[in-house]
Amino acid sequence: MSRRVIGFFGLLVAVFLLTYAHVSSADEVRKLPKIGIAVPVDPVTDVPYNTAYREGLRAQGYVDGENVILIMRYANGDPAKYPGIIQELIALNVDILSGEAAALKKATTTIPIVSATMDDPVKTGLVASLAHPGGNLTGVSAQAFDIWPKHLELARELVPDLKHLCVLLHVDQFSMGAAPDELSYQEGFVSLARSVGVEVSAFPVASYDDILAALGNIRQRCTEALIVRSSPLMLEHRGTVMDAVAHRLPVIGDGKFSAEAGPLLSYSVDYLDSFRRSTVYMVKILNGAKPGDLPIEQPTKFKLVVNMKIARELRLTIPESIMVRADQVIQ
Repeated sequence: MSRRVIGFFGLLVAVFLLTYAHVSSADEVRKLPKIGIAVPVDPVTDVPYNTAYREGLRAQGYVDGENVILIMRYANGDPAKYPGIIQELIALNVDILSGEAAALKKATTTIPIVSATMDDPVKTGLVASLAHPGGNLTGVSAQAFDIWPKHLELARELVPDLKHLCVLLHVDQFSMGAAPDELSYQEGFVSLARSVGVEVSAFPVASYDDILAALGNIRQRCTEALIVRSSPLMLEHRGTVMDAVAHRLPVIGDGKFSAEAGPLLSYSVDYLDSFRRSTVYMVKILNGAKPGDLPIEQPTKFKLVVNMKIARELRLTIPESIMVRADQVIQ
């Protein structure tokens, strides 16, 4: 056989091997499970929560780009964009979706959904029960509405003679349909406050312009204490909110609107812990479990943060009853 023929066959073998290797590699990438995360805020705000997802997955042996693919899409605090980014993820044939539960549930009844931010999935009608959710949704409940009475308690500890409490909240949540429930909880909160002699002025907002208008009214009408309910819109404009009110009166936020962002106090579920725990569900589903068979967990960790920088600016002494319970003190 001539050298030319041998060289020709050698070239064919080389091309075959290269082609096979390429197809095999592409096939492996294609087969990696994909987790699509619909993020209501911007990438910078999302950093700690994105990190929590990755830490939780890594603890169970899953690393992005190695044996799983994380696909993030961001709504940047705009509720109108959220349904669109969910559809983008669905079009990419993801194996699991994560994000705001009600919006995801509205978008698909077949793709498994794991959420770490459900306020109360039973009361909002997302699942039949925590123990047996059924359908395609599971995860960790934030039970955020249950935190509201605790915020009232903290406000009364900060201002012992509290008579008037203001609340800034977003009533057009990404959860799409949860607003009526939020309003019902707001009414219950108002009744609870009145039962202890505190009148509540609520400032509901649904846009950045609403926030600006509400802040103008708050500066005029609120002098004792303000509670800011966390939402993607509020988080996106937290700088505007805090610049307007944090240096004027005590502000209480929750874990996503933490004391590092400017409130005097923040108290809520430890969301980072919830995000890490939610990855356990993701791995179980990747291993064949059905989301409807996985009981939704209630929160086990709560976090109280005190911002002493703001306390000093307000010339306010934080009661010892709060300081001894603080999980973190910002000096």
